[in-house]
Amino acid sequence: MNFSPDLLSADAVARNTNPVFHATVNAHGLYNTQQFVLRLSPVVHKVLASLTPGIASTGEIGLQGIQAMSTYLHETIHWWQHIGSTYGFILSLNYPVQAHCTHADLKKLIDEDGFKKSVFWQATELSKRGPTGFGTTAGRANTIVNNHFDLLAFRAFTLGPEAARFITQDDLFEAIGHAFHMTYAHTLYQLSVVDKTFAAMPNPQAWADGFRSLRERKVRGHYYGSTIELWPIGAREIFEGQARFSQIQYLSHACGHRLDWGDYRNLGMLSGLYVKAFEEFLRFTESKWPTNIDDPIVGLFLLVCDLALNPASGFPAHVHPNYETFLDDVNPGARFCMFSRLIALRYPDIKGAVQMYSRSEYETITEKLCQAAKDATPLLIARVFSNWFDKSGPLASLRKEYETYAFGDENYVLRHLFAHFLAFQEDKLKKPEFFCWPGAWTAGERLTNEASTLFNKHGALFVDKENDDAIFPRIQNDRNEASVYEAFNKFYHNQVLYEVVNQWISKSGAFNYDFAWMSPSKAGELKVFARIQFNAEFGFDPENVMVLSPPA
Repeated sequence: MNFSPDLLSADAVARNTNPVFHATVNAHGLYNTQQFVLRLSPVVHKVLASLTPGIASTGEIGLQGIQAMSTYLHETIHWWQHIGSTYGFILSLNYPVQAHCTHADLKKLIDEDGFKKSVFWQATELSKRGPTGFGTTAGRANTIVNNHFDLLAFRAFTLGPEAARFITQDDLFEAIGHAFHMTYAHTLYQLSVVDKTFAAMPNPQAWADGFRSLRERKVRGHYYGSTIELWPIGAREIFEGQARFSQIQYLSHACGHRLDWGDYRNLGMLSGLYVKAFEEFLRFTESKWPTNIDDPIVGLFLLVCDLALNPASGFPAHVHPNYETFLDDVNPGARFCMFSRLIALRYPDIKGAVQMYSRSEYETITEKLCQAAKDATPLLIARVFSNWFDKSGPLASLRKEYETYAFGDENYVLRHLFAHFLAFQEDKLKKPEFFCWPGAWTAGERLTNEASTLFNKHGALFVDKENDDAIFPRIQNDRNEASVYEAFNKFYHNQVLYEVVNQWISKSGAFNYDFAWMSPSKAGELKVFARIQFNAEFGFDPENVMVLSPPA
């Protein structure tokens, strides 16, 4: 078989707080965690455009189609990781929540001390000038900076050890426990726009005393100056390992299991970031590299990735009474290592348990591991979310917005994504094996119309085109096209504002209106639009900001 690396590659550019997967001549897939867009290179687009839309049988799409589909699957899995797992969803909302949770204080800061940039340097000047403390203008400015940074610290710390070292060296860093607590609290407060009485979601106000006690008792990770434990991998490695080994699984089933590990290594698919999580999994489970791709240990690795990315603590469950274990309970790297060691120490027999990629296998293995870890299973978590989203559940109004695709304006992006997250959880409850082992269910003998329907239903919301790097909505078969475009426009109107607010708080110098990533041909129009949006929200043209110089 003659494979083309141009159709298989999706190299990651490792960034400390925003992993981006670039589409270039040699790297043909991209999912951006802050822009919410899935991009494919012209090479992959051209091949996919020649095929029947969606998942198709191997005989229908040929070798080039198989390669292009494998890259599309890889990047779609990155979307699923962010819209379909509890950790990934919290991560996805991180950037919007930074803007929402500082919004009220930013308005008050303008009233009290004028429109200045950056807020970081404004806070520094105000603190030097005094007075300081709660209720003062300096206190307000510092609250904005600290809230913004806490969310960033959560993002960086959970992505992996390199990013964690980077963020903990920042002067703003207080304690990782504080960053985790604030991230979950701010996120739930902003999501409560669709659950104002916290009828479904846990109310983070109830956690305040528990976390305060950890700080006062100087529990590791929860006080300033505490030692910090780093895990050998984080979400970045798990994301890439899950996507790459699912892609390889798809290729194996699509090609009749005729390729071996050496073939994939020669294609550059088993190196660096893409293989790190699997190597750590083998080390922690005390396993050898499998002789073939269809070995049950590969399926078990993908299941452990699923467990690692789906904590229950904080969302949808309350943290109480497990405050002391909260850091490890929700950190994907910690969870990955814990579940892997449990396999070696308690259940070595399940190394051979994944034979049919079935629901019963998924249920049996997750129940064993989660019972040993005293953790909720992914299916229990999915059932809780499905009950919330039921037509008679506490989030029934959000379900109606999802069905009509007419979302309320308040916290528009958050409620839009929340609805898709809940819809994903409904289908995961019904078909967990498909989402755990998509490579085995989208090619070969297991491919069904149901698999194709699920793949298409939960495709990325926003994509590019073969000859246009602008962002477009993915047209959804069961939705009115005009409604989809209206939702798309509202979504990215908010994204523009998030970017300007982020710069205002944390970036020195004048505002930068680089929105070419959104639409290269309309960058000038988007600059004008960004200024109008900001002015409407905060009462000032960004061009009239007072730019503060960093202290000499």
